[in-house]
Amino acid sequence: MKPKLSSTTSVVKISDSVLEFFKTNTREQVRIKVDDDTIMNIVLSLDGSKELNTISEENGIQYDSLVSLINFLDNKGVLDHVDPKSDFDSYTSFRRVIHFLSDFSGSHDELLAMWDKLENSTVLIVGLGAVGSWVACNLVQSGVKNLILMDGDTVDITNLHRQFGYSEGDVGLKKADVLEKRLKEYVADINVMKSYDFLDDGTLSQFDEYDIDLIINCADKPTVDMTSLWIGEYGMKRSIPHIVGGGYNLHLSLIGQTVIPNKTACVKCFQMQLEEQNKIDPKRVKKLAVKNRKVGSFGPMCSMIASMVGMEAIKVLSGCTVPANINRRGEFDIYSMDITYHEFLRRDDCEWCGKKGRFIDS
Repeated sequence: MKPKLSSTTSVVKISDSVLEFFKTNTREQVRIKVDDDTIMNIVLSLDGSKELNTISEENGIQYDSLVSLINFLDNKGVLDHVDPKSDFDSYTSFRRVIHFLSDFSGSHDELLAMWDKLENSTVLIVGLGAVGSWVACNLVQSGVKNLILMDGDTVDITNLHRQFGYSEGDVGLKKADVLEKRLKEYVADINVMKSYDFLDDGTLSQFDEYDIDLIINCADKPTVDMTSLWIGEYGMKRSIPHIVGGGYNLHLSLIGQTVIPNKTACVKCFQMQLEEQNKIDPKRVKKLAVKNRKVGSFGPMCSMIASMVGMEAIKVLSGCTVPANINRRGEFDIYSMDITYHEFLRRDDCEWCGKKGRFIDS
């Protein structure tokens, strides 16, 4: 074993008796008591070039005591688990992603497992517009190699101000084809399967034979509520995690929920609670005829929501940490730059995941 101090950890001698390790990525502090400069010298020698017995001999410390120190530092996440010379074929291209995952791993083997899961995951992205196109970019840049892109739409000149990967020369072409070409300019060896169907109640069955690790809903036709129910039901039926990719309305952006089947509140749980919260007297509702309705939006708002969806996706796929948006969804206010989260509980009476739910034993 050749221990190495993490490249994201700073070492500071607070006093003659206290040594601090500051983990710059996570902003965590680890402090230990020291009697003299021996421990400091040992720590500074942890560059991955020396075996433990060599460090023990050079510093006059008992081998067993050194092993205890190294184990302590390892458990606190201070040591680096990345060995770029072995096991990481994609290290040069994705070294920063790998080092990010390293902050959540307890060993080199655990880090390898996280990266393997992330790199070899298959993600179905439904809808390749203002959120879905950016989500696809985020995932490929993070190392995901297998994508299923589903959208029946073609590139329109009105898409270009807020959607990733499309240009004026692509107008009239299928979004799935254009986006595949653009993504392969980032990472040439990704695997892309395309579906030119629009989402409806039955189109997801075409993926029954595929091992899908995550579905991200970025489709808003006929409505986000309807597409979320279709994808939610399919995800529950096959025990596939799914994320509601978000949207925008009246300068508020929705940050959708992450659903882990039979572990978190499902889409139906959300629907039931929203219906209870938003009950109105139908006699007081008057339908307004609004022709050619166009909700205002702009690129930064769409790409920001997509980035947050991408972060959740990386957590789900790699297993590095628990997703943040389970049992809740958020609203981003463009004016205040604040995010307001609303909690949603898993319901015992839910027809999908409740005690007598249809998918409880799936």
